[in-house]
Amino acid sequence: METLEDLYLAGRNPEYDANAKKLLASRKILAWILKYCVPEFEDSTIEDIRDIYIQGTPEVASVPVMPDKTNARPFPRILGENTEDKTLTEGTVTFDIRFRASTPDGSALGLIINVEAQHSASVSYPLVTRALYYVSRLISSQHDVDFDKSHYEKIRKVYSIWLCMDPPGDESGITQYRVQENLKYGMIGEEEKHYDLAQAVMVYISSKKRDPGNRLLRLLYELFKSDDNAAGKMKTLENDYQIKLNESEEGMVDIMCNLSVGIAKAGVDKGYLLGRQDGRIEGRKEGRQEGVRDGVRLGKAENQREITVRMLENHMPLEIIVRITGQSEDDIKRIAEEESLPC
Repeated sequence: METLEDLYLAGRNPEYDANAKKLLASRKILAWILKYCVPEFEDSTIEDIRDIYIQGTPEVASVPVMPDKTNARPFPRILGENTEDKTLTEGTVTFDIRFRASTPDGSALGLIINVEAQHSASVSYPLVTRALYYVSRLISSQHDVDFDKSHYEKIRKVYSIWLCMDPPGDESGITQYRVQENLKYGMIGEEEKHYDLAQAVMVYISSKKRDPGNRLLRLLYELFKSDDNAAGKMKTLENDYQIKLNESEEGMVDIMCNLSVGIAKAGVDKGYLLGRQDGRIEGRKEGRQEGVRDGVRLGKAENQREITVRMLENHMPLEIIVRITGQSEDDIKRIAEEESLPC
């Protein structure tokens, strides 16, 4: 069963989740995802994908996943994308991001693309099975929207792209799953475009500070995993990826960075309290380790000084700040003095 941490990108923080998905829905970011995850665009420029091929405004968390709900909206439906299923949080499950795209080959049908941002790949089921369910829903929900009666030749190809923030072994990678033809006996085949209608793509984003050799993975690392503050992230996006964020998008990055500090502090609180509740050394160690895992790993989105300041503001013990930030006691005391904070 999924937990709140599985559902939200930053553990138990829906505000971080909402801002992250809105940022991902920007054409400026989606263009990079399509370039490296959708074969139809691998030879296209980022500018063409962003300005020409992505159609309309991507919808965020508004289209129901489950049957009988996906198309439950007023007509006209054929031009829009509604982006649900009962869960333990909001009561419905929706596609994170869903939109349409034309293709460089000029196909009249085009594509329907879903992007999902998943905190943990370690859930109670193989995550790829959920991705395959989503592509199935993306196809079946086209009935009475893109085609009617028996006009299955009008089915649009679909992609469901999953961004996994906590990959197995903390390793980076991109893996595609698709339908392929296998001539078992004889030579009777079909045109690829008639069966190659659905692909699931799993994108694994490591927290390791290394160059994974893939520009998309480096971009996603910078957005979600790097230690840079908001200004540092925006500078990297502009200098390395020619992504100039508007005021609203800059605000999303700033909120994500600020919330991440709070998430780190909450994780430390959780670990410290667990340790204090159990007076044994083993209990304190286990509690603090859990705090590190749940907090710092998810909250590494501000620079070290800001994290230290937030912890001082919340009156965290000096030994905990040393353990979590890796700074010396003298450095922490110096920061406290400069910020006029108790230590």
